[in-house]
Amino acid sequence: MTYTDPATPEYQYDWQNPNSNNFDFGRVLARSFTGLFANLKPILISIAIVLVLTTLVSMFTTGQLLNVIGDGDIESAALDPDYWMWSFASGLPAMFFVLWVQLIVVQTSYADFTNAPQPASPLTSSLRFILPMLVISIIYSIVCILGFYALLIGFIFVWPGWALAGPILVHEKKGIFGSLGRAWSLAKGSKRWIFLLLIVWSIIGTVFYSVASGIAIIGTGVNIFGGDPLAVLNMSFGKQIVFNVIAGIGGYAVYALFASGLTAAYVEVKTLKDGAPNVGDIFS
Repeated sequence: MTYTDPATPEYQYDWQNPNSNNFDFGRVLARSFTGLFANLKPILISIAIVLVLTTLVSMFTTGQLLNVIGDGDIESAALDPDYWMWSFASGLPAMFFVLWVQLIVVQTSYADFTNAPQPASPLTSSLRFILPMLVISIIYSIVCILGFYALLIGFIFVWPGWALAGPILVHEKKGIFGSLGRAWSLAKGSKRWIFLLLIVWSIIGTVFYSVASGIAIIGTGVNIFGGDPLAVLNMSFGKQIVFNVIAGIGGYAVYALFASGLTAAYVEVKTLKDGAPNVGDIFS
């Protein structure tokens, strides 16, 4: 509600004021979830595709790892370069799959937050951003890890400081280092709120993925946390499919939540600093 008495503020709450210069934590957190449902079709299609591909890659690389291990144990197999090669091959495609889903969400959620038309082909338009986004992710991860172990304060600043680089890469097309620089500039004055949002999303994501993993464990009867790494590798064909689908849905849903949330935070800080986003030809 708003007040008409000149002696009182026009707005009862600051978040009601469209001209407020304060970061609205509640609005960004709420948009983290609503942005996921703005255009579900391309998100669900992409997740279905990557679940199939992830399962196929997992089954193939698992077979190769079992061949490397043979009748021995993992500790002995770890001395064989082939073991690490197939382990790497198992995880590498997932990095691209995750980025693809996230880049789709960055587009569809942004359109919702800015009242712009939904992108015509987010499944394909997101593909051109995967490689630069991968480079950004690697730089971001390395600096955050070094900042955490070398000096915790560095991690506290870098984690929220570069978190908005993804939406900037897509919507401002500034390239790898331009996006990182722009993210740092936009986050100034709002790092504490972005940091808190990252913490909240991490907690929600951990709980959600733990539940999904628990369901997968119950569905397959294989405890991935039981201390026996071979238990996962020795799962039957059917159990691998069940486990990958259930755990995969949980994992990709969490990654999509982060993408939607960071896009909401990007729109929030961009509006505060630059005014309402210009969406005329963003998806051209």
